[in-house]
Amino acid sequence: MHNSDMWMKFFKSNLISVKKMWKKLPEMASGKLFVSLVVVQLLIGMVLQLIAIMMVKLIRKTPEELGKLIYFVSALLIQVGIFSTGWNVVIGGQLFSKSFRGLTVYKMTFLGLEGLLVSIALLKLPFILLYMLFNILPPWKNLSPSVEVINNQK
Repeated sequence: MHNSDMWMKFFKSNLISVKKMWKKLPEMASGKLFVSLVVVQLLIGMVLQLIAIMMVKLIRKTPEELGKLIYFVSALLIQVGIFSTGWNVVIGGQLFSKSFRGLTVYKMTFLGLEGLLVSIALLKLPFILLYMLFNILPPWKNLSPSVEVINNQK
């Protein structure tokens, strides 16, 4: 078998599996992933914050503090959308049956290595490490004399 024949066979087999996958995507988007894909990722993570930022920009008499609050909340909503995108990629990929005979089931457990408790602990871990490093190596204590002089002049 020539190299080009091998590549054509590989390309055709992948093309067939991609076509089968595209047929299953609407079923997943309207079923098991509807809330995380449409509601959280699209509406909350994209549309809602985009409308909020547009309203701040279009309404000229928006108070500055309200504008800052809307920008902050919009940034949080963008983060929710990014998290939801990752969720949909990972969980959506796990829901696909490799034989394309249907969708598999994902049930999040509370305990266990892949459970909710471990996930929350992993999300808190960077903040705990940052707190510990701030206590061990405080970044704002013992300023150099030149920085103290500049701060006193203000």
